[in-house]
Amino acid sequence: MKKNIETSVVIPAFNEANSLVELLDRCARTMNKRFKNNFEILIVDDGSTDETQLILSRLVKKYSFLNGIILRTNFGKSIALMSGFSRAKGKFIVTLDADLQDRPEEIPMLISKLKKGYDLVNGWRFKRKDSWFRKLGSRFFNFVVRRYTGLSLRDENCGFKAYRKQVVENLFVYGQFHRLIPLQIYLRGFKICEIKIKNDARKHGVSKYKAFRYQGAFDLLSLLFTIKHSFTPLHFFGPVSLLFFIPGLLVFSYLVLSHIFALGFQDYDILVSRPLLDMSLTTMLAGLIILMTGFVCDFILYHHLRFNSRMITENTVVEIIGSKRKK
Repeated sequence: MKKNIETSVVIPAFNEANSLVELLDRCARTMNKRFKNNFEILIVDDGSTDETQLILSRLVKKYSFLNGIILRTNFGKSIALMSGFSRAKGKFIVTLDADLQDRPEEIPMLISKLKKGYDLVNGWRFKRKDSWFRKLGSRFFNFVVRRYTGLSLRDENCGFKAYRKQVVENLFVYGQFHRLIPLQIYLRGFKICEIKIKNDARKHGVSKYKAFRYQGAFDLLSLLFTIKHSFTPLHFFGPVSLLFFIPGLLVFSYLVLSHIFALGFQDYDILVSRPLLDMSLTTMLAGLIILMTGFVCDFILYHHLRFNSRMITENTVVEIIGSKRKK
């Protein structure tokens, strides 16, 4: 008989050997009390260099609901999450960090919010137990995301989240894009809410992430482009190309007209006396190259959609209402 899994808990871990035993004990007590036997826990060992893998292999023998996923090397949190998501069987999927700063006892609170109709429940560490420097970096990052995207979350990068299965199936993160998971989901039209969660001080080891990461700005720009303009690349490249082409064209037109009207009045050579000509031609050429890049992206997109239209449209449909009518 196939086991019915309602909730999957995905926990990425990197060098968290000292935390795993307590973490699994607390998870087991919480999940058994609330969800009985229809849950699973997946711990993803992201290429740890301590005894994380050894302890995980012992815990797998102790807990029947536990599965360990061992990555070949340290690929980062994004790939660790994707490895867990691809193997999660639950209708609801919860993620939390393995450092014991998130409280497994609050998992039922996140799941109850999902059952009220939300697609993603994001945790908000309103009393975060970290250094002031790390909290300052997080606040600045969240302010930028709110200011330029319209997504009003106060803790975008909180690892304690709950998802519906459909959301995870539409999610793909790599590099450092795990920091922008709520934004990616928001741009795809899913319903998001944020709830307060408690946050404990780290008991063992140190954080694996820097407080300030300038790469986040590039990730934000990349995400806004790849999702917001995923079906309209020329709408992005077109205006950018005009920013180069039009000024170059105006300067070039000015130089040509100056040359025409100066003939017969003075010794005037447009090629020698006006180095702006080179600049205008260069900017016009840059504008044309950017515009052609948009056309190439549109060409590739057209053929991609042509052969994958059914799969893409199925991923965008929430439900179909109405009864079947006889012909």
